[in-house]
Amino acid sequence: MSGPGYVGRTAGTVAASYSIVVPPGFVRVPGGMDAPDAVAFVAVQLGEQPDLGTEATVDDWRLRFGSALASALAADANGRVLDSYLSAGPLPGTDIVCSIVVASLPVTRSEHADLDRLLLRRVATHGAAPIVLAGDPAVVWDDPAAEAPPRGSLAAPDEAADLTPLRRRTVLARVAGHDDRLLTLVLTIGSAQAGATASGESATETEPDADARARIVDALTDVFDAMLSTFRWRDAEGRLVTDRPLA
Repeated sequence: MSGPGYVGRTAGTVAASYSIVVPPGFVRVPGGMDAPDAVAFVAVQLGEQPDLGTEATVDDWRLRFGSALASALAADANGRVLDSYLSAGPLPGTDIVCSIVVASLPVTRSEHADLDRLLLRRVATHGAAPIVLAGDPAVVWDDPAAEAPPRGSLAAPDEAADLTPLRRRTVLARVAGHDDRLLTLVLTIGSAQAGATASGESATETEPDADARARIVDALTDVFDAMLSTFRWRDAEGRLVTDRPLA
């Protein structure tokens, strides 16, 4: 591995951004956007320019993106969200939607703010499993879908009222070259119970049975895990940070 697109991981290597492979069927919403800008950004990615002045179009877009988009925007209340990745509406034939929120979590420097200990605490308190994300220590755990998520600085963002959570998986990771922040990636899979669609069709007509729903949730979780394997840090010049020898 060589070339100007890579930089070796050394004591002075500092991550400035990241890259991740996103599969088809997801749209990206950068952090810091308000609702109108986010909707417009999604429309451009889908090649659609909705007329939000008509009630039917508003209802249709709310059904397709409302729950996941509201969840992503709510997560950015403190301006810490880097990106959100949303499924392009409910999966065909289902009412299931999916969002992945990537956020930076500042940690106040102190003699007790040891980042590795913070990760280990998640192992003890949440049953988290240790993993490696882009060469840095990380942990991953699932929150019970039937219970409200824990409140606090590490809690996942609240969903909109019409999104019933089916699974939430959280990754908490060290950031290359930083000792004052962690990175979170939160997968939320939910059921978008939006009542009737703009065409009058009941949303329950597309609801899969319990076994099919469980298989879909498992498949989306596998997609998230596969995306994590593609996660890489980039330095300020956009070069990929690598542990491999550079020729």
